[in-house]
Amino acid sequence: MPDLGPFAIAGLSTGAVYVLAGVGLVVLYRASGVLNLAQGGLTGVSIDTLVGAILIAASSNNILKAFYAAFFAGGRATAASAAALVVLAATGVAIALMIIRLSS
Repeated sequence: MPDLGPFAIAGLSTGAVYVLAGVGLVVLYRASGVLNLAQGGLTGVSIDTLVGAILIAASSNNILKAFYAAFFAGGRATAASAAALVVLAATGVAIALMIIRLSS
């Protein structure tokens, strides 16, 4: 019974991820009328871009140290993560304008 706590936290966090994915699908379907199953791919691209920017800015091969530097210590890695998020937002807007708007 003492092992119930970590399993409960892991189950709740996994459930939260599934809820977010489901809500994202519903919002996209309601807004566009098209079931877009490519949101996982776009999420993967955004995560890869963010991790790459943080690792390059931190000049580190250790991902844990790089993320600590990005989110707690400030400096170049924080600026790189902010820049990566801006680039990803611009990519999303470009995709929306070029593909979704032009196809309708």
